[in-house]
Amino acid sequence: MRAALLPLAIVMSPQVVLSALALGLPVLAPLVVADAGMAPESVGLISGCAGFGAVWMFAANGAVTPVLGPLRALMAACLLAVLGTLIVLTGWAPAIFLGAVIMGFAYGMAGPAGSQILSTHAPKNLWGTLFSIRQAGVPLGGAIAGLVGTGLAALYGWRIGFLALTVPPILCAALLVFVPVGYRSMVGSTRLRLRALFEPRLVAAPFRTLKAMPQLQSVTLASLGFAMVQGSLFAFFTTYLTDGLGIAIVLAGSLYATMQIASFAGRLSIGVLADWLGEIRPLLRALSLGGAAACILMACLDESWPEPILFAIAIVVGIASATWNGLFLAEVARLATDQDVSRATAGATFFTFVAYMVTPALFAGIVALTDYQTAFALCALAPLANVMILRAEPRGTLHHS
Repeated sequence: MRAALLPLAIVMSPQVVLSALALGLPVLAPLVVADAGMAPESVGLISGCAGFGAVWMFAANGAVTPVLGPLRALMAACLLAVLGTLIVLTGWAPAIFLGAVIMGFAYGMAGPAGSQILSTHAPKNLWGTLFSIRQAGVPLGGAIAGLVGTGLAALYGWRIGFLALTVPPILCAALLVFVPVGYRSMVGSTRLRLRALFEPRLVAAPFRTLKAMPQLQSVTLASLGFAMVQGSLFAFFTTYLTDGLGIAIVLAGSLYATMQIASFAGRLSIGVLADWLGEIRPLLRALSLGGAAACILMACLDESWPEPILFAIAIVVGIASATWNGLFLAEVARLATDQDVSRATAGATFFTFVAYMVTPALFAGIVALTDYQTAFALCALAPLANVMILRAEPRGTLHHS
């Protein structure tokens, strides 16, 4: 484990600060869209734009990570996220959507780069734990967004709350400059061409990856159901509580932070359990049922319930719906060869983020036609198919290469 601490710190630090910004957008979205004169359901479109940016960058990974090297890609992602945030801060509706896309670019750039560093520098027998710890940075960032972002927004306005979240990414990019030389070796011989990031042919790259690596297909398909649940919850949690149930933004932010902290603890625990069992797929099947249960719980929420009950539900929802990510990435890394981990992660995660991109808009449409409760109940159907999908491929162990 000692040998894994430095690579883990290198990849987890950007994960936390980028997640705080990425999740700060939906956390503060009720205030952002109100200030911009947009309907509450516009939160779904904003989240969809961020998902689109991530999807595009996953497709363009071959023109980024191999050229910059994974370490420089992480530094660039931190600075790009700050740029997207500054654009959102204008409060102009078109700029909010553009800023969300750029923030999605940053998030999509960091994922494959971090997986490449972990798979290259960390012991393979700890991948389940390490990938889960790294992904635990997502809810940790979300908790920071829920507490710091909404707390400052309640006192000084949403712009100050959001602006405060840009400081950690800037510091993180500066600190990554001092990482040991050994982590800078994976740099390509070609020069980064911005035009190459926007070539339409890049859309075909993830499909080619899954065709070349058919062993990734079932776990990638399963990730869609997981992403639909998590995407709906993360995008609409505070909006549902404030707009749908009439809960104050500060309490909604605290509940959101509680959900994220529970997810953080759950990701750590589930990663250790996976390494102890030596298998990932049985846990992913169990979490599929948990995701469905989380949606049903959300559909049953009532604003008249005591606060302790609301916080307890937030804990259960966080554990049940958002602890699968590290196991998914560890399984992808296990199925790929060492030199193809970045490519495999980008290819598989491309489809995951397609679900993140599309789901909030679909969820918003269902809410507009019916209500939040119906939307959450329908979302519960998405992960149930995973129980069979993850049986379709023979189970493998974490230590099988």
